[in-house]
Amino acid sequence: MDLCSITVDQLDKSLLKELIILLKKSDTTAFNKVYALYRAKIHRFAWRFVRCDESAAELTQLVFVHLWKYKDSINEEKDFNAYLLTITKNLVYKEFQRKAKLAAYQLSHDKAEPDYDPIGSVMNFKDYTNLAAKAIDDLPPQTKKVFKLSRDEGASYESIAEQLNISKNTVHSHIAKSLSHIRAYFKIHTPETVLAISISLNLF
Repeated sequence: MDLCSITVDQLDKSLLKELIILLKKSDTTAFNKVYALYRAKIHRFAWRFVRCDESAAELTQLVFVHLWKYKDSINEEKDFNAYLLTITKNLVYKEFQRKAKLAAYQLSHDKAEPDYDPIGSVMNFKDYTNLAAKAIDDLPPQTKKVFKLSRDEGASYESIAEQLNISKNTVHSHIAKSLSHIRAYFKIHTPETVLAISISLNLF
């Protein structure tokens, strides 16, 4: 099958492996095909975190810049979809960290010097992500499964409903319960300033 004519639905493991091997050889046609196949999914996944089309588009471009820059490190034997989503999450977290520090400074600029880091003084970003992981682990099994499929794998509500044999409304309900639980968990375990910034930045 001509790699240039395939769609994401036709992309089985052998074809994807061939595409990645070509990409690692700096084949721009292969790179453009990967971009065409995965751009929408990466954009959709990033948007769920940032809730902004412009920011999601910028992050999507950064993902593919990163992919091209570090193409030699891609392991064609591993899950390429998971690899792309991991790159996306890492870039999203860096953007959150940058915005959180800026927001914290703006909230406290009347009381602090410009080099003061309110976020760092109460909770570093690694602590934040660890706390988020603990909050997610506390979710009921089915709710946690739905949440992880949505946030970690970028699955749509329709896809999750099909995979778990539940309705889209049930998926929506699980996501709503997840977010409510995580916000409540953070309210108990974090300072109010960090909680307010987290909510304002749509961190969960």
